[in-house]
Amino acid sequence: MTINTVGPTLMAFGTENQKTALLPSILAEETNFAIGYTEPTAGTEVKFSTDFAGIGGNAKYLRLQLRAKHYFPLEYWLGDGWYFETDGDIGKLIDLFGYQSTVADRFYLGGDNLLGFQTGGVGPHDTTYGDSLGGKFMYTADAVMHFPLPVSKSIGISGFAFIDTGSLSQVDKVYVNGQALPVYDNPALRVSAGVGISWNTPFGLIDLSFAEPIKKYKYDQTEQFRVSFGTRF
Repeated sequence: MTINTVGPTLMAFGTENQKTALLPSILAEETNFAIGYTEPTAGTEVKFSTDFAGIGGNAKYLRLQLRAKHYFPLEYWLGDGWYFETDGDIGKLIDLFGYQSTVADRFYLGGDNLLGFQTGGVGPHDTTYGDSLGGKFMYTADAVMHFPLPVSKSIGISGFAFIDTGSLSQVDKVYVNGQALPVYDNPALRVSAGVGISWNTPFGLIDLSFAEPIKKYKYDQTEQFRVSFGTRF
């Protein structure tokens, strides 16, 4: 990896001193570099995805999803390591040609995309068995303040405080043995808040978060502590 990435970069952009000091040992495979990836602290990310099912197979639907993030650097006012993050996500599943979506096709809310709630713990549930059914319309909006902790930067640990909001709704009737199950489908906004620690390890970003649901409803399944790997985008 060092030969294919660091080596060409040094040849193109490095100073003569850097080339002389590093290139021979890289070519001899005596020097290796570890590259760590972390979240940005400034700028905007936007992602739009479309899933179409209808050519072959039984499923026939169109699933649209738009995700966006913006990072506000705060180093000038608060010091190194401070930045504010906002992100949002909206998704819609459209059944086509008379097809009725299944639990495998729909969106789910809770866990990494809504802290304070279990994975799939928010949204339509059947009231007989308590199963999560997913939904055809979802949206989330989050705000996160990132800040440094009083530890060495070399450890790669920082803190964050957040507010998460989101909603999941719209599900068709569910039938078992020809009988329609009673379904709880509440589109009201759910809200949670909490704090956490981000650890930028050589294997990727690890988040340890503690969240408390502020607005929850019947059949919602909650959790307070969560370990997440990578970013939530």
